Amino acid sequence: MIRQIVGKNVLALADEEFSELRAGRPLLLDIGTGDGKHVVHEARRRPDWLVVGVDAAPAQLIKTSSTAARKPARGGVANAIFVQAAAESLPVELAGATEIHVLMPWGSLLRGILDGASPVLAQLRAVAALNARLLVTLNLHAWRPPVPEVGDSVEPTPADVAGPLADVYGAAGWTLTAADYLDDDGIAELATSWGRRLNSSRAQFEVLALSAEAT
Repeated sequence: MIRQIVGKNVLALADEEFSELRAGRPLLLDIGTGDGKHVVHEARRRPDWLVVGVDAAPAQLIKTSSTAARKPARGGVANAIFVQAAAESLPVELAGATEIHVLMPWGSLLRGILDGASPVLAQLRAVAALNARLLVTLNLHAWRPPVPEVGDSVEPTPADVAGPLADVYGAAGWTLTAADYLDDDGIAELATSWGRRLNSSRAQFEVLALSAEAT
């Protein structure tokens, strides 16, 4: 069942309503969407897609989800919705996603993106269409010094496209295809609150972007 976040409310979205929203359009999922600003940005940039922000914590989405649900004439975004769900247990209705984003994960989501023992990567694969693209951006401050979520892992670099992370992703059904640091423009294009924080007095090589394909 889809639990849609609209302002302060979490509402059950009927299968028929969600099917009508999808209507055969490409589907982009933003997992751990935070305040949802990236979802609104992508929905406006891709008007022919359905863009779904997924987060277990609805409180931080009150403002953005309320705005998105308005009529377009009042600033609403008809092709963007927000769903309450954990990355470890995604609604089956989201299956067939064309593209999945996990941007600047923290806490349990960061751990799940890095740890092959976590169900997160397998869950993402379960809702991804064949050859779907996965974009993960990592805030490397998590390793400087290491936070508990990254354990004793070594800070990832572009070389990890063929390194230890490649094995973790491969076991979950993903093939890492590229890894590179983002420059200021690349971070700004994500349109996230994290990006704005990093862009103020940031050092070089602070965000690593991983691209993968569902195999």
